[in-house]
Amino acid sequence: MVEKRYKFFPGCLARVKLPHIEKSVRTVLEAVRVELVDVNEFTCCPDPVVFRSASRLEWLLLAGHNLSLDGGDPILTLCPGCASSLAEASFVLKNEMETARRVTEALKLNHEFIIPQVSHFLKVLAGEEILESIKGMVKRDLSGLRVATHYGCHLVRPSFAVGFDDPEKPKSLDDVVAATGAMVVEYEDKMLCCGRPAIDEETSRAILEHKLECLRDASCDILVVACPFCFEQFDLGQVVLARKKGRDYNLPILYVSQLIEIGMGMSGEASWKYHRIKPHKLL
Repeated sequence: MVEKRYKFFPGCLARVKLPHIEKSVRTVLEAVRVELVDVNEFTCCPDPVVFRSASRLEWLLLAGHNLSLDGGDPILTLCPGCASSLAEASFVLKNEMETARRVTEALKLNHEFIIPQVSHFLKVLAGEEILESIKGMVKRDLSGLRVATHYGCHLVRPSFAVGFDDPEKPKSLDDVVAATGAMVVEYEDKMLCCGRPAIDEETSRAILEHKLECLRDASCDILVVACPFCFEQFDLGQVVLARKKGRDYNLPILYVSQLIEIGMGMSGEASWKYHRIKPHKLL
């Protein structure tokens, strides 16, 4: 029996470049009885940083289109950037009446504009009932696995719009990892950006290298993320660092739903072909 229903917003990166992440998210949500409704009319969120900086109104128009699609179901995303952008646009449209009027007129809606709730899928997983469901479905002993977590920049920010976890000391990702039985490992600069948003490539690589050094010092077996962009930065980024600087960290990166799959006894081995750094300890 379905417990919850959401309109599914897959975003651009995962669907095009990282299909195994979308598949993993769908598998886990189905297991905990969350139904995803596909909406073909969804467009880019759009980007919560660059696009909004270029034109706030056009950002709101694109986000408003996604929010205005008919139907009362809330929206669930697998990308924190998408969740952040849509949630902040929702906040603006609910609190700035003149802006909302201009957006509504520009969209030429033929139905009532009911602004839905927007959540990253981690917010759903970290809910008390589903967290308990995950614990009850774990079949594989992961107690010896040392897991570090990376929250990224957008998952819990802006806090006034996202309304999820503590923006300074979040724990939702750690809670979900702990529900699988794995050991959550703390490390220096845990809340630092992965470096992906940096326009300068050298700066991006320097931030990534620093994060990986901190993770190596903490003797982590794997790093778990909840963002497709962070996944690509850490996974592909390690290959780039090895080629350009001779740094070989060999740290497997898992999207959080993949770790849950493993804990539930769903091997997900078909997805490892998309990983540059293979999680040998879990194979």
